Amino acid sequence: MESIVLWQHKWGLTFHIPWYLFLGGLAGGTMTIAALADLLAGTRERPQSFARAAAYITVPTIILGGLSLTFHLGKPERGFAFPLFFTNYQSWMTIGGWIIGVFAPLSLAYAAAWYFNVGRRVRVVMAAVGVPLGVLMSLYTGFLLSATWAVPGGRWYVPLWDSRYLPVLFVLSGLSTGLGACGLGVLVAGRLGRPSSGSGTPEETWAVARLASAADVAAILVEGAWVYLFLASLGVGTLGQQLAFTLLTKGELAPWFWWGFVATGLAAPLLGSGMHAIGERIFHSRLGWILYVKFVLVLVGGLMLRYVIVWGGDLKAPLTFPPSMWPIPGVSGPPFPGLGG
Repeated sequence: MESIVLWQHKWGLTFHIPWYLFLGGLAGGTMTIAALADLLAGTRERPQSFARAAAYITVPTIILGGLSLTFHLGKPERGFAFPLFFTNYQSWMTIGGWIIGVFAPLSLAYAAAWYFNVGRRVRVVMAAVGVPLGVLMSLYTGFLLSATWAVPGGRWYVPLWDSRYLPVLFVLSGLSTGLGACGLGVLVAGRLGRPSSGSGTPEETWAVARLASAADVAAILVEGAWVYLFLASLGVGTLGQQLAFTLLTKGELAPWFWWGFVATGLAAPLLGSGMHAIGERIFHSRLGWILYVKFVLVLVGGLMLRYVIVWGGDLKAPLTFPPSMWPIPGVSGPPFPGLGG
């Protein structure tokens, strides 16, 4: 049997999908973070400030993400009226439309509850719904890809889009980038004189930013461990998964994966956290610029992860044919580039 490796330059030619996957996962992460912080905060001011900032950031993120996906459609009006046009109710595109249809109004209402200082009982109810809905929002972006084609072994199976690892990876990345966005938002708001905290003091702003940074360290470590498991699974998987592993770690996508995601989104932020902790505890220096850089790198790394995953979708699982089926008489092997035995 001979193998033919199929490439279809479809997903890698658009910027809408990577940006939507990034912004959708980010919105899910910020909503989850805001709701969890609100539920656990009680009357403590610092977690409440953190929850408020996360709730505010969710709104523009889901709006931009939804527009990115909608205008990728051939007929954008169908995206705005998806219940009338999406009839395949088992498709993750349709399921995702309903998730967004619930998530977007809830995020607006939750941010408004913070802005207008609605009683905490109302916010707690919305937060209790927001936690699972936020996780589902990030999770669905992974299933949207992993369920795009047939099951493993099918004709158009995408080896890199493994449903066992990709949805959870997008949830973890959504939490990590969500914490980065919250920390950066708090610092920028404080710089502009519009702190999200109740006291409004610069020290409180930095305290909330440090809280986001510390939580992000834990999120990055868990995300890195999951990426390791994902790569290990690809490396010992089917022929298609092994090809995806090589493409990701040694092939054309390797620089984007190692430098764009691993170095930028995982290693450098961890190094920045260590430098910031040493500067504060040993040299008694705030070194606030490190937190700015760290949060930006986390966001860039999360975006690059989506680009790498989407670009890797152009590689399909190899198809195998008996050598006698090749149409050119006298040729014992596959006559086209990209074929292997």
